[in-house]
Amino acid sequence: MVDDPLDIFDPRHIYPTEDSAPERDKGKKSILEMNTKELREHFKQKREEDRVKKHVNNLHARDEYVRRLEDQLVDLKSFVSFNKLEPDLEKYRNKVKEINEKKK
Repeated sequence: MVDDPLDIFDPRHIYPTEDSAPERDKGKKSILEMNTKELREHFKQKREEDRVKKHVNNLHARDEYVRRLEDQLVDLKSFVSFNKLEPDLEKYRNKVKEINEKKK
């Protein structure tokens, strides 16, 4: 038999053990693995994130001013990309940056 570095019939490859498996990053702990202090902190942070999301979504859905600004931004981006004005836009941004730096 040929001495192949990767023998597909080797039992280590057919029946891998946990020792041969690469280490995985577990990421966040599951709720079941947390102690009470961690649970309180987790749910406090989740509640705060949900509150912020609800506030932002409410603004997005109801505020006419925000909706008009979003529409203007989309129109501007579409116009710039359609007419291939990215280099001119970058020149304008550089000019504005220079003017702002002079004022400081």
